[in-house]
Amino acid sequence: MKKLFFILLMLSLSAVPASAGKGSLKIKVFPEPPEISVAVAFSEPSGNKMLDAEETGRLVITVTNSGKGAAFDVRGEITAGAKVQGIEYNNTVFFGTIAPDKSISREAELKASQKISTGDIDFTVHIREANGFDADPVKIAFNVKAFESPKLVVADMGIDDQNGNSRVEPMEIIELTARIQNTGHGDARGGSADIKTGENVYIAGEGITHFEIGNLPSGKYKDIKFMFYTNKRINHGEKIPIQLTVNEERPRYQASEELALTMNVRQKSAREIVISAGKEKEEIVLAKGLSIDVDVKIPKGKKAGKHDIAVVIGNRNYTQTGVPPVEFAHRDARIMKEYLTKTFGFLPDNIIYEEDATLSRFNEIFGSKENHRGKLYNFIKKDVSNVFIYYVGHGAPDLTSEEAYFVPVDANPQYIATNGYKLQSFYNNLALLPANKLTIIIDSCFSGNSDKGMLFQNISPAMVRVKKQYKGPRNALIITSAAVDEVSSWYGEKKHSLFTYYFFKGLQGDADLNGDSKIIVSELKKYLKDNVPYMARRLTGVEQNPVISGDDNEAIVTIVK
Repeated sequence: MKKLFFILLMLSLSAVPASAGKGSLKIKVFPEPPEISVAVAFSEPSGNKMLDAEETGRLVITVTNSGKGAAFDVRGEITAGAKVQGIEYNNTVFFGTIAPDKSISREAELKASQKISTGDIDFTVHIREANGFDADPVKIAFNVKAFESPKLVVADMGIDDQNGNSRVEPMEIIELTARIQNTGHGDARGGSADIKTGENVYIAGEGITHFEIGNLPSGKYKDIKFMFYTNKRINHGEKIPIQLTVNEERPRYQASEELALTMNVRQKSAREIVISAGKEKEEIVLAKGLSIDVDVKIPKGKKAGKHDIAVVIGNRNYTQTGVPPVEFAHRDARIMKEYLTKTFGFLPDNIIYEEDATLSRFNEIFGSKENHRGKLYNFIKKDVSNVFIYYVGHGAPDLTSEEAYFVPVDANPQYIATNGYKLQSFYNNLALLPANKLTIIIDSCFSGNSDKGMLFQNISPAMVRVKKQYKGPRNALIITSAAVDEVSSWYGEKKHSLFTYYFFKGLQGDADLNGDSKIIVSELKKYLKDNVPYMARRLTGVEQNPVISGDDNEAIVTIVK
């Protein structure tokens, strides 16, 4: 009996909870132990992967229990590798009980003041468990960046005016684009811009005068656009009262400046507005690029007929993996549309405009192989309408037939015969249009290659061939940017394709070789052949030779001076 009592007493004592942790907290130990591990990551809001002055970062601590027993009263202890100045943080993080096969994440804030110094810092995270089943410590290191001021400037400013002479004139609707850039070495936060007009100046368009800029890291920029017009009370040479206020989350980096706009005077391309002073380390180059010469000096030309029709297609963004974008296709198309209205004189409602055209849109506009009566056909007045067509985007050959195809944005070049738009079908359908005259401009190559690489995957360029002869409409002027087996280059500095840039440049008057304000086919042909091949070799080292077929004496445009 005594033996039985002794055994029961020992069993009773073994069931008493073990004491651990603070005070009188009692933790029960299960027969199976926990097994905990820890992972630590660093995050911060700016995305530069360092902790900047006046920024709050976070240590994301994840504790995982892969054992069969629960882990009790789990807590994290955070210690810095060296004495830290200017960073405030809590050195303890609580996780509580972690069941088997479970994980718990907690965040520890790291608040950096303006006093931190640039350098490296490391923290060690120790995970403690009430019964001593601790995790191995983990060290994490990252960079910290001392405080530096942002410096917001208007890096470039360009206007788009109705008559294309880059001057602000009374009663003329002006679209002004201002490029706001952070040229300081510190990040700008919560930026915005406000436009305020003075006497005799009125906001046009949608009437927007407030623009959110958001955060601007060092060197980055954002463009804002607004429209305005003036009455007749501002005289030639007088300043146009428009004020631009740039706001920043911290009031000390806010400033206002009058924009450098003068009535009826050609505008400067850039104007700097200093937002904050500070010691410069290394000059950040102003982000120019708004004032491209062919974009802002669009000449006024003789008006087209009221039944003349134009089609503009700019294919830039392709959905098929591996097909590179056509970098400046949208810009090319948009500026071409402006030349069509200002220089060629087309009515805006007579321009069929498409960005990123799919195969269904090609068929809808130009008709299909089976039915040539598409949207363009229906827009034409028989024997009256003159038609202008411009395409910029990829072209590619069918690998079996070697026939050339336009590449719609939803096409797979590997199967272009089934999902592309055949070049010869395009010409065949145009030949059936009841138009008076056709002008066809194709800024594309059909070699299957581009400035960014091949359109075909896992195929040697030597295996890609393209048919070189195609039959176009008899009453057409046809201009292509390159021979079908050549590559059409881009002109990065000018933000256009190389061919389209020189086409615009020629229309501005550079191709008017005899100065009679009338640009004929032979003049444009000579101008393009003198400039495009040379610049293609200079920029990319490739051959690019525009091909022009049509009546050499035919007038393309007549400039009105």
